[in-house]
Amino acid sequence: MRSICEFPFVMKLPIFFFALYGLFGPFVNLAYHISKKGIGFESNLKYYFGNPEEMIPPLSLVSFLEVMHFHTWSQAAVIFILTFLFSLTCFHEKLKATIIILTFLSSFGHIFLPTLTRFVSEKFVYLLFLDTVLLSVCVIFISLSLIFEVVKRKEEIKV
Repeated sequence: MRSICEFPFVMKLPIFFFALYGLFGPFVNLAYHISKKGIGFESNLKYYFGNPEEMIPPLSLVSFLEVMHFHTWSQAAVIFILTFLFSLTCFHEKLKATIIILTFLSSFGHIFLPTLTRFVSEKFVYLLFLDTVLLSVCVIFISLSLIFEVVKRKEEIKV
């Protein structure tokens, strides 16, 4: 199977720009969450559970389902494309498989852990934090790998 670095320039261009979106995504996500929820575990819990003193209502199941509905389809599509393209890189097969599995597992956590935090146990907020970091690291790593693969010259390949 061919590697991305062997693709023609016109095939590399959309991969490069898609990888740029993937690279910026986790940082935009972080900024969004900080502006919406604040920083820290307590801020996240207040966002999910509300705060009567500040007249902040708790989030309803419907609000979680709305977010989950969107994230289930959008994350699946973006992560499929990123990981499929990553599978075409020159990295070792075991490393690629590990990164792909970690990316999808952390995506599942990113989708379901907020609901588990709100309706099962507040302790899931800690796992949610770790999961979000893992998902972000995976997406950044894959995106940087794709950018590297796109700019790499064919002559450099000695696999």
